[in-house]
Amino acid sequence: MKHFIRTFTSAAALSALATVAMADVELLHDKGFWSEALEAVGDASETSTGNRLVQTPYATPEQYKAFVQTSAASGEMPDLFTWWTGGVYEELIASGQVASMDPLWEKMIASGNFDASLRDFYSVDGVAYGIPLHLSRWIALYNTDHFETAGITEPTTWEELNAAAEALKAAGITPFHATTQDGWRGFIWFQEIMIRTNPEAYAGLHDGSVAYDSDAVRNAFQIWSDWYAKGYFTDPRSNDEVGDFAKGEGAIYLIGDWAVGIVEGAGMTAGEDFSAFIMPNADPSLPSSSILEGSPIVMSVSGSENPDAMAALEFFTSVEGANAWAAASGNAIGNANAAAPNAVVEKINADVAANGTIAIGRWWESVPAELQGEIVAEFNRFMLDPTMETAEDVMATVQALNADYWANL
Repeated sequence: MKHFIRTFTSAAALSALATVAMADVELLHDKGFWSEALEAVGDASETSTGNRLVQTPYATPEQYKAFVQTSAASGEMPDLFTWWTGGVYEELIASGQVASMDPLWEKMIASGNFDASLRDFYSVDGVAYGIPLHLSRWIALYNTDHFETAGITEPTTWEELNAAAEALKAAGITPFHATTQDGWRGFIWFQEIMIRTNPEAYAGLHDGSVAYDSDAVRNAFQIWSDWYAKGYFTDPRSNDEVGDFAKGEGAIYLIGDWAVGIVEGAGMTAGEDFSAFIMPNADPSLPSSSILEGSPIVMSVSGSENPDAMAALEFFTSVEGANAWAAASGNAIGNANAAAPNAVVEKINADVAANGTIAIGRWWESVPAELQGEIVAEFNRFMLDPTMETAEDVMATVQALNADYWANL
């Protein structure tokens, strides 16, 4: 798995390629939509350093997670692989199979390419165990033609957001784009409405201090259900979320800015066909905020014994590597001296700086790992039947799971 050599008939060719192959390092991941982009980074790495990063996609997120966790239990881990932060990150580190990235972070910070605060995002008990695969803010992408047709501009208040939705609907355009595709997306609008209405309660959901059938959660479901009743959402059963947005189905698409490059790949041009804004708060006294996601690349203890693996990561975090990744995928990794990957990310970076936007952890990483799948399945169930009757049942089911988890710690 870690290294490979293709078969050639020429002994001379085989000898020459064996030398190159020894510098090939596999990166295992569950993000098949970035396979081509990771291939491009591998090409850039080989050209620049002679060390090639070879990407290997693996099935669905849940199957991938199970595979890596089983590998950790057996002690047979891949050298490099992508993961998530939050509870599943801490659990994997507790296995003792993940290597410290502190030496690399020291170089990344000393170079002036990375702010020291970013290291904390990937640290557990003061030790950094990952580097950024991407650092993404969750924002509202919007179709600029749809906004022009409806005669609206980017909403800056909750009232303007609702007025924009009404104007879009009056123009024959569905305001919000959201699906249950791939099973994990159900939490997106839930988390967004929660942080816009009651961020303290949102935080309390993650440590068991706030119940999923509390008034704060019920209020979020009421807003969500009302928006569905008003016809503000696209069909949640779509299995081509990005493609549908690119075709004009839904004006506002709530997603991490990691999706910008994928949307461009579907035929839209960032900064022209679509732009983005940070969602406004329902309570104007709340500070500007956005969800921050930062999937890590981690290294196994066995991988830390492979110098080529560390060399591959050093290239990825360099300005050259960050620019290659940005150009291929539309993603930033937090390298302060790298170019913004696209016009939308550049705009959002400026908005964040101008508004003092704070970062809030994503629901997926914040919720206990044991609850992720079951709770998001309930959110999906609501999206497929978005009535308050369904919401009440979903809240009761989720709270039963939540209460049982915290009672048995």
